[in-house]
Parts: sequence; structure tokens; C-alpha cells
Amino acid sequence: MTENQPDRASLDAAGLTEMDAVQADIEATRADLAATVDALGEKLDVKSRAGDKVSEVKARVVDGAGRAKQAAPPPVQRAIDVAAEKAGPVVSQVSAKAAPHRGKILAGAAVAFLVLVILRRRGKEDE
Repeated sequence: MTENQPDRASLDAAGLTEMDAVQADIEATRADLAATVDALGEKLDVKSRAGDKVSEVKARVVDGAGRAKQAAPPPVQRAIDVAAEKAGPVVSQVSAKAAPHRGKILAGAAVAFLVLVILRRRGKEDE
């Protein structure tokens, strides 16, 4: 036998050769590494995470609005329905016109947020 080939005495208790055990360990390590890379990829996919968060918040808002409407008296429910009917086309039109400028709108919102954070910190430093 050559040095690279194990003899019958080198079989472990499970019946695997040392080389088979190393091979299995390599495969397990690859699987763990792939899972880690996938998890990191998900964390770094900001667009997907933001979309998930938007969907989650939207669902909560829709649910809350539905419950509030159910709890409202009938005249208020009718007023909500009329307002929704009249506002629907306007919302669609505004959304369509805003779509090409969505990036600018988000950038403006981010700048406004940063300005607010800076002003708050300055206010706390002055105290």
C-alpha cells in the first residue's frame, strides 16, 4: 500500500477512513460557510430589507385603518368611503407623477432626517 491509501487498521469506529472523515468535515464546513454568506447577503441587501419593512408597516397600517373604520359610527364609515372614492384617482395621479422623482424625494427625506439629527444633538450639547 502507498502512504496516501489507508489500510484496514486505520478505519475509525464508524467505518470511515480518515480521508472520508476529512472529506465530510470539508463538506460540513462548506455548508456552514454557504449559510453564513447567504445570511450576510440578506443583511447587506438593504433594498430587500427596506421593501420587507415597508410591506410590514403597510400591512399594520391597513389593519389598523380597517379596525378604526369598523369601530367608527355608520355616518363616519360612509364619509370615509366617499373620501376614499374621491381621493383614489388623485392618489394614483400624484403617485404616477412622483415616480420619476422618487430618488430625489428619498434623498431629500434623508437630508431632512440628517439635519434634524444634527439639530437635536446641538440642542443637547447646549443644555
